[in-house]
Amino acid sequence: MNRDLFVAVGTIACGFDALIAAADEAAFALGLSGFAQIGGSRVIPERLAWARWLAPDELRRRMAQARVVIAHGGIGILGEAMRARRPIIVVPRRGRPSRSFPGDDQRLVVHRIAAHFPIRVCEDLRALTAVLGEVLRAGHEVDYPLGSDVPHIVAGFLARTLRAHGG
Repeated sequence: MNRDLFVAVGTIACGFDALIAAADEAAFALGLSGFAQIGGSRVIPERLAWARWLAPDELRRRMAQARVVIAHGGIGILGEAMRARRPIIVVPRRGRPSRSFPGDDQRLVVHRIAAHFPIRVCEDLRALTAVLGEVLRAGHEVDYPLGSDVPHIVAGFLARTLRAHGG
């Protein structure tokens, strides 16, 4: 089971090619195994095992077994990684916004989160291998004092609502 890294780009249709390529290179450079959820990315990892999409339970299981989570700056994936108590390297999406790409939409919120929680923000993917090496050397679970579990509360509410309506 590919346990060193778990890489996730979320559900955006265009994926995150640069993150997948950089994580694949970092895994090779550091001799690591790993798994990537690549979504709609065009880049296919050569060293990391991968799937385009994962069911929520599978995503949580793989994340909990990884030594480090590398992810885009989506709130959902960051919350899951925090609940899994994994060290997190977050790479916010960059680029010009367009109708099909919400570029540069994650930077501000990621830096606000990093000001309150011990996550590493990697703005320059050329530095990902070095940042990953530093995080691995620290090598421990992280206690994120979340105080709430809103995603699970919402998921439970939606599941109850669907059952009540025959879904």
